[in-house]
Order: sequence, then C-alpha cells, then structure tokens
Amino acid sequence: MQSDGHWSIQIKASEVRRIKNAQSHRLLPVPNELLRLNFIEFVERLKGLGHKLLFPELFSPYLQKNDPGDRFYKDFVSVAEKCMPGGLWKRPIHTLRHGFANTLKQAGVSDGVIEDISGRLGETETATRYTNPAGLSLIQLIISRYPVVTGHLEPQPIRLLPWVEEMRPPPWAGKKSGDRFGNKRERRPKKAAS
Repeated sequence: MQSDGHWSIQIKASEVRRIKNAQSHRLLPVPNELLRLNFIEFVERLKGLGHKLLFPELFSPYLQKNDPGDRFYKDFVSVAEKCMPGGLWKRPIHTLRHGFANTLKQAGVSDGVIEDISGRLGETETATRYTNPAGLSLIQLIISRYPVVTGHLEPQPIRLLPWVEEMRPPPWAGKKSGDRFGNKRERRPKKAAS
C-alpha cells in the first residue's frame, strides 16, 4: 500500500497469521532496493491473479494449522545450509533479527526506533506511553543506512512459481503426506482379520 508517499507493507493479523502483540501491527516502508528490483510489479502481478497473500507459496489450503512463517523457515534453512559452507547458525531467523538490530544500533539508531521497526514492546515509560512509533519517513531514512548486498543485481522480469501463476496449491501442500509432490506411495494390502 502507499502511505505518506511511501510504498509500505502493513503487518497485521489475518485469517492466515496472528501477531504477537499490539506493537507487531505496524507499517514498514518497502526498502528502495526492493523497489529497484521490481517488488511493486511482483505485488501487482499477484493481485492481478487474485492472490490475497504476498507469498502464496507459503500457504496450504489443506492444513488446519497453517503458519507461513514455519514454511518459510523450512524452505529458507535448507537453501541457506547449501549456501553457507562453514555451516548455518543454530537459530538462523533469530540470528538474522539479531544481526539486523545490531547493525542498526552500530549505525547510531536508537533502541526505541529499532524496537518500533522490529515490532517489539518498548521497555521504558517514554517508549510505551509518551511517544508514538517511528513514522514511515524516519524508518525509510534508517533503512536506507542499512548495507545493500544486492546492488550488483540487475532488475529482472517477474517470474512466479508455476503453481502460484496457475493458482494451484504448492506441491508440498498435499492433503496428507503420501499425496505430497505427486508421490503416491503404494499401499500395502491390509491383512485379513483371522
């Protein structure tokens, strides 16, 4: 969505996902680097197809407990393990959040603003009672200080996963484990009762 002249992502509870606390409900500006790499085109393409989720490949229509974050974690860890020859950290997502917060702190960003960006409850009365969360313009300025590690990449045409393009469930989302990835296990015949 656009808010105060910035493209932003609204983090909120939905039919697919809950949030931890009131501070988790927030607007975050889309970093300029993502805009450069055609993020808005990606979002518009999903909307044009009728998708309501930003990452529909993380959702299974067959599962009752459906946490897209869990699915992301499973996919991310397997890819990250292959890309990190020295091994992966014990808690990779936690480590990434820690690294993000630490990088901002070392750049002189206040703890309160880091908490606002991260969706954490502030620890002081000033943070929780007397000030509003950081606005989009301030957060955009702070995020622009973060190192860009994709600056060498050229923007590419948007290519969606085939099942996302075709509005089908992802291959991992079988109704039961034997149905996933099209692998139908041969069922052993039941033994006759004696």
